[in-house]
Amino acid sequence: HLEVDPDFLFKVPPRKLEELIAGAYERDGWADVVLTPRSGDDGRDVIATRTGHCSVRILDQVKAYRRGHLVTADAVRSMAGVLALDRNASKALITTTSRFAPGVLENPPIQARVPHWLELVDGEQLLVWLRRLLRQSTNQS
Repeated sequence: HLEVDPDFLFKVPPRKLEELIAGAYERDGWADVVLTPRSGDDGRDVIATRTGHCSVRILDQVKAYRRGHLVTADAVRSMAGVLALDRNASKALITTTSRFAPGVLENPPIQARVPHWLELVDGEQLLVWLRRLLRQSTNQS
């Protein structure tokens, strides 16, 4: 669907998008991937861990937004708070089907943490990642 319908991600229900992202982490080689419950997830939709040399545990908040509905600086600061409260997490991501509001990356407290502690993945970057994973799995078949 990704290759044929440019609006596919905007049509996926929020929970299905979370499942798709969790599956993408698994396909991308993350050893332990947890899809959190629909509610009570403390702002974390997917928790992915790579173990071994340079182990890392990330928290991903998935935002299934329609085109034009932008992720705000408040949402990004909120995710930074979620990360700060999780002692075992190395990094947080916000992955959205849409984009981030103008000025979010220029906000000094946010800018100081991007991309090493906090990563913002917009719809275009998400498509690039998913398409890369799709090509890899097609080439392996």
